[in-house]
Amino acid sequence: MIANYDKQELNPEILLKKLDTILDMEEDLIIILNKSGLITKVNANGALTLQFKEEDLLNRHIIDLIASKYKVEMMQAINDLITGKPERAFETSFYSYRGDEILFGINAKSLYEDDKITEIVLVGKNITHLREVTDEIENLRMKLIEANRIISIERQRANQRKSFLEELNKMKNDFVSNISHELRTPLASIIGFSETIDSDPDIPDAMRTEFNSTILNEGKRLARLINDILDISKLEGGGIDIAKVRFDIILMLNEVIEANVKSVQAKNIALSRELPEEEILIDADKERISQTIGRLLNNAVKFTNEKGRIKIILKNLFREIEIIISDTGIGIPETDLPYIFQKFYRVNRPGTEIPGTGLGLVFVKQIVDLHKGFITVQSGVGKGTTFAIKLPKSHI
Repeated sequence: MIANYDKQELNPEILLKKLDTILDMEEDLIIILNKSGLITKVNANGALTLQFKEEDLLNRHIIDLIASKYKVEMMQAINDLITGKPERAFETSFYSYRGDEILFGINAKSLYEDDKITEIVLVGKNITHLREVTDEIENLRMKLIEANRIISIERQRANQRKSFLEELNKMKNDFVSNISHELRTPLASIIGFSETIDSDPDIPDAMRTEFNSTILNEGKRLARLINDILDISKLEGGGIDIAKVRFDIILMLNEVIEANVKSVQAKNIALSRELPEEEILIDADKERISQTIGRLLNNAVKFTNEKGRIKIILKNLFREIEIIISDTGIGIPETDLPYIFQKFYRVNRPGTEIPGTGLGLVFVKQIVDLHKGFITVQSGVGKGTTFAIKLPKSHI
């Protein structure tokens, strides 16, 4: 009985049936190829995954089932196995019966008989869903990276806005403090000298005249300060109208220079001018341009030490004029240059107590802008300052 049983178990037909049963129970795709690449066996579950019947796949060439972009790799894998490579692992995509692509991870191995390759076995695991999940995870990872990048940018912007608002608030506080100081100084002089005159009817005429002169000068200084504040307020609110007229810019420059001669002489500053002799007409608001040049000249006098030099140049260009006001004064630090036209900004000059509100250059910049002009500045500590204004000429 035992001998008969052993013979029965070793019967090739019975062994093949058992092998077929085992293959059909396997959930993965199992394909057996001959050396020509023709399918000689496919398991039932594998065929079902590809939506084929087993018999429909037999004797078909494996390449016929492979998606186009994977055909070369499949042919290379078969060739490697035939030429002696014992096994290969790769990914490939099969066409289903309906034409869909199904991605498999393949492990391929050669079968030998008498040291000769007889068949090739392909065992494939369906990784389509896994790949979709992997791709989705990668997509989500990239989105997360992008989101983190955007969050980082927005956080930086928020910090910059916070810093800007803090700096602006500090500048406003400094401005209020400066304005308060600038208002108190002339007011204190006006009140002090007025009280002295009022309380002493026998004050000498010469002293009374001197005190009255001081009160007048301090009153004018106070008026200029108030006008600065009002002008900036009007500019910010769009309340200043530019009343353009045609006038000779050379004549206007000479008038501005003559109006500042006393302050120039008081500091023993050498003032020179290079102005064309011929008339040059421009269409602009004469009063505002005069104020603008006057402020720059006043600044040059204020920040130039005694026995310094100031030069005013006018260049007659093709379609515009360029007014240059240059001095040998204390100069502006390079770090401050980008901000000098900003409202409330004052150049930090440790050890100097030069009065000012930080509004003058704001007014200058906005008046130039309203005339569609352009203003630049070059300066350095101890090297003086040069302002250049370009304005369009009259075209008629």
